[in-house]
Amino acid sequence: MKKAIAMADNCIDVYYRMDRYYLTGNSIDFAINYKAQGGDVTEMTVLGNDVFADALVERLKQRDIPLRVLKRIDRPTGMAKMDLVDGDKKHLEFHGNAMEEIELSAEDMEFVKGFDIVYAERWAKVERYIAALRQPGQIWVYDFSKRLEQPSNDALLPYLDYAFFSYDKDDDYIREFMRRTKAKGAGCVIAMLGEHGSLAYDGQRFYHQAAENVPVVNTVGAGDSYIAAFTYGVSLGESIPQCMARGKALATRIVQQFDPYLQEKEQ
Repeated sequence: MKKAIAMADNCIDVYYRMDRYYLTGNSIDFAINYKAQGGDVTEMTVLGNDVFADALVERLKQRDIPLRVLKRIDRPTGMAKMDLVDGDKKHLEFHGNAMEEIELSAEDMEFVKGFDIVYAERWAKVERYIAALRQPGQIWVYDFSKRLEQPSNDALLPYLDYAFFSYDKDDDYIREFMRRTKAKGAGCVIAMLGEHGSLAYDGQRFYHQAAENVPVVNTVGAGDSYIAAFTYGVSLGESIPQCMARGKALATRIVQQFDPYLQEKEQ
């Protein structure tokens, strides 16, 4: 079984009007959902100085996900003030963030080199290290989210096997963007389109996966779960359409619940 590592974002989402919160972050959602698919995954992150950091350690332990702590920072865990409008997430404010002080030591870099699959997102700040980190045969997966046109993306793309973006529809703009992104060096470009499904482009053709029409409770975690399941399909050697179908299946389950990952009893 291929070994994956997820780095590095962790935070808490607080729904102040609903008196609810959950432990989350792109890499946390990826790791828990990847593990739920049956994958072997390790989390690598920075921890803050509060009870939420302690809770995250315990949550990953409960899920049997190894944790490599880059360092413990004397700052609070990042907290997003959230609201829900017809099931769609709304980020209202963001407070504190131990992730701002992330950096990799030489020992950390050697640790990452030992994995078959590397997942990262912007808080990992891997653009500083990726040229030295990337190993022959490694599979690199990166979530750009809605940051489609950031100039800094270009430094990462040549090293990525799978580049994921979030957009809201299938139109001429996104298809041309995916062509341009592929030409900059990415192996396969995937656009997650919410209710319009997803698109993938491998340089030869576009693949479309329609979304399923289901009642939506919360859209948080939809993208992370899609990427996790897609990547698990990659680890099994599945085709792009098979990986897309796997991503759709899990994301469809996630949007029908409040939390961004399945409860242990549901896996």
